[in-house]
Amino acid sequence: MLKKFTNGDMNMTIKNKIRNIGIVAHVDAGKTTLTEQLLYQSGSSRILGSVDKGTTHTDSLDIEKQRGISVKAAEIDLTYKETNIHLIDTPGHIDFSSEVERSIGVLDGAIVVLSCVEGVQPQTEVYFNALKRLNTPSIFFINKLDRIGASPYKTIVDMKKLLTNNLVPMQLVYEKNNEFIVYNIFDEKNREKNILEIKNETYKQLLEDIIDTLGNFNVEILNQFFEGTLTLGNIKDEIITQSNVGIIYPVFYGTALKGEGTRDLLDAIIDYIPGPEDLDNCELSALVYKISHNKTLGKIAHIKIFSGSISTRDDILNVTTGENEKITMIKKVINQKPIDVKYAYSSDLVMVSGLNCSTYDILGSKTHIPSLQTITTPLLTLRIYSKIQEDYIALVEALTLLQEEDPLLNMQWIKEKKEIHLRIMGKIQIEYIEAILMERFNLRVSFGPPSVIYKETPISSGYGESRYTMPKPCWAIVEFLIEPLPMGTGIVYESKVRTEKVKIKYQREIEDNLDKILSQGIYGWPVTDLKITFTCGEDHVMHSRSGDFATSTAMGIMRGLNEIGTTLLEPIIKFRITVPENVGGRVLNDIIKMRGSFESPFIHNNTFTIEGKMPVSTSLEYPGDLVKISSGKGIMTTGFAGYEPCSLELGSIRERVGVNPIDRAKYILYVRNAL
Repeated sequence: MLKKFTNGDMNMTIKNKIRNIGIVAHVDAGKTTLTEQLLYQSGSSRILGSVDKGTTHTDSLDIEKQRGISVKAAEIDLTYKETNIHLIDTPGHIDFSSEVERSIGVLDGAIVVLSCVEGVQPQTEVYFNALKRLNTPSIFFINKLDRIGASPYKTIVDMKKLLTNNLVPMQLVYEKNNEFIVYNIFDEKNREKNILEIKNETYKQLLEDIIDTLGNFNVEILNQFFEGTLTLGNIKDEIITQSNVGIIYPVFYGTALKGEGTRDLLDAIIDYIPGPEDLDNCELSALVYKISHNKTLGKIAHIKIFSGSISTRDDILNVTTGENEKITMIKKVINQKPIDVKYAYSSDLVMVSGLNCSTYDILGSKTHIPSLQTITTPLLTLRIYSKIQEDYIALVEALTLLQEEDPLLNMQWIKEKKEIHLRIMGKIQIEYIEAILMERFNLRVSFGPPSVIYKETPISSGYGESRYTMPKPCWAIVEFLIEPLPMGTGIVYESKVRTEKVKIKYQREIEDNLDKILSQGIYGWPVTDLKITFTCGEDHVMHSRSGDFATSTAMGIMRGLNEIGTTLLEPIIKFRITVPENVGGRVLNDIIKMRGSFESPFIHNNTFTIEGKMPVSTSLEYPGDLVKISSGKGIMTTGFAGYEPCSLELGSIRERVGVNPIDRAKYILYVRNAL
């Protein structure tokens, strides 16, 4: 248990005895199995859970037990060497990467798991790059050393090529009698040993590579090496210093299924991931990173407290909504169970009741909230149907709750047509939605065929203007410069209009409605990668009313886009396909037919591996086809690569929801509820 001391009515926790970490990886790399071993090897659990048997601590949903994959991020805790380690086990499958996105922003450190057979896979890149941008201290664990085809050397080469050069292997791996032996090069008993005393050339070369990496950030370590005074203890101390600030990344090896390497990893969590800074006495700064629902307690806000503290019955400010809200209950995971607590402090991950909040809402102040990373983009949209007509409204209500938990579902309810549309990442997510609606809400549903989500971007620069001054009462004159931006930029807004011309409240109305206005472009798809500049405008002291500038902005921007024209963008995935060598030619032909591109294939031990990019629209069914043509021996891993221009003939036009602002007269009647 944590040591605590009393300061008034508050229990203050020794922060260096806390670690808040996440485990991230591509699907099937062994994250959940590793989590079970960490719990078991630390002595925090007497039972070793199994993914295959559906008995893990973190996979509680039926679909998780049945399919052997994680769907929801799960919080768990363990104690090792008097240190409380709070751990978030995240899903690896791309369909549930939004769970990872919401978790990454609240981590103090991470373990990135890679399979020694598959190496660096697309989602590994996505998750590690997000951690790197946040400067999150991270440890790599190369798993599955016992598998046929395991290659720790190739995995390291791939990691340096695709992830980072700043790797520090903490163990020497060598092959003996067809199995890999792992030797800890920084064994404490060798701490005082000088590097010059080491005779094994492989061991010495590994150390020199590590010194070279460390020397990039601290020249003193190189000076000690050339002076002949450098010891293994000096090197390890420098690794601790540099890994704690997230500039180098220790690497460990093992086999999670057998528990091999787990104890070294537990020690590494304490050594190479720092405890959080003590900010208990600062103002409250907290982030809602997840929403869940409980049958008894209702909405539960999962929050990370970055600074300050909270207690039950506190009134706290929701910065995002501007409302004050009262905390009615605080729970914290202690000994793998959610326990009621009266107080929570900086660095705590807790569950709170009583808040009418949404994911990513900020509580207290923005002072210590990190920048959040966007790593998930839903690529498919589909319709969902209630199998029982009378359950239609109940289905909308249920999906509203699920959307609170996963905002990227972006449910679109077209009431007049009785249509419900969702955005999803992939087909396994459809299975999850179907299962959870039955399990939690007793609703039976079916789905229409998924279709690709295209986007639009302006072809060139131009202006869009609107004079919304009739019929009275109304007054909102606007003009916007619309400019295309590089792909992946998103939407940028700027105002050059003085508040003497258009009051600040009306200017905020324009900015607040931009996402909604640009959610449907000329062809019905979201418009992106553009800059909107409010160049001139005018309000009226008597006639301008709330909503006028949102209406006029929609008409002005859509008029401008219609005159400029937009280019259709289609989503692209990057892929890696491995098949038996004899079907490699067939795979290449298939990729060409799917409008894909690829690099030179790699052939080794009768296996054929190809990497490249292809459109989502042409490759939706290909994983199933690959199983057939490779007799079940093919492996295809994918990740989102971005959007690229495509012709209208190869893309799709989507029917617009609601009235198009280009039809000015009809649109004004529509916003005034006069249709």
